[in-house]
Amino acid sequence: MLPCGLAMLFVSTAGMASSRPAEPVHPSPFHARLDSVSRSFLGCPYKGGPLGEGDSLLGDPGPRMRTDSFDCVTYIETAEAFARAAGTDSVQAWMDRIRYDGGRVSWERRNHFTEADWLPASALAGRVRLDASESDSTDARTLAREAFYGKRGFNRLDTTVHLPLITRAKAMKVFAQPSRQTRIRGIGLVGTRPGLGILHTGFLVERPGQPALLRHASQAGTVREQPLVEYLQSKPRFIGVVLWDYLP
Repeated sequence: MLPCGLAMLFVSTAGMASSRPAEPVHPSPFHARLDSVSRSFLGCPYKGGPLGEGDSLLGDPGPRMRTDSFDCVTYIETAEAFARAAGTDSVQAWMDRIRYDGGRVSWERRNHFTEADWLPASALAGRVRLDASESDSTDARTLAREAFYGKRGFNRLDTTVHLPLITRAKAMKVFAQPSRQTRIRGIGLVGTRPGLGILHTGFLVERPGQPALLRHASQAGTVREQPLVEYLQSKPRFIGVVLWDYLP
């Protein structure tokens, strides 16, 4: 595991094409990089809201990228940006594409709501695809976008989304079983808080013969991985999960 802050040195080679075989074997070199990069951040500190627009005139003055601390969303964004970049000089451009509507940096254009902004924008750009293959329910949720944006003086209407949900009961059963494949997907954990849907994000990591792992930036203090079922057992507020595939 690389110390926090040295991940860019790691990705300067991991993000480039390589003829060396990846272990474990993933469906594509991109997925192998995403696995390696996200794993390299294990042990890094959790920090709520660590990123901004880098300029108070554009929004929040916090940095547009950092590799020494993460919250649950910036963790998956940073790992994806490094995995997609051809080298360190293009990582920031990828971060901007992932975090902002059209890659144009401003608080207003940031993909704040995972369900209504981040996932649709990433799907439209061909980077992710919702995976409903294991869902057993649909969660209809009205997101409180009007109040959220209104605090900054922007006009947005509340939005109703329909999430392909794997219910808590099914997730506890399915992901306790040993996986049959090597795979890394995105995961959103859905709660019951009014006006919100996905309350936590991370990567769902699968290995043959092992139960699925949740790799995430945890409010317990660090980026870590643990059995998904173990995490769900400790967090009764989550009613289910949503999954998405990362596309090369």
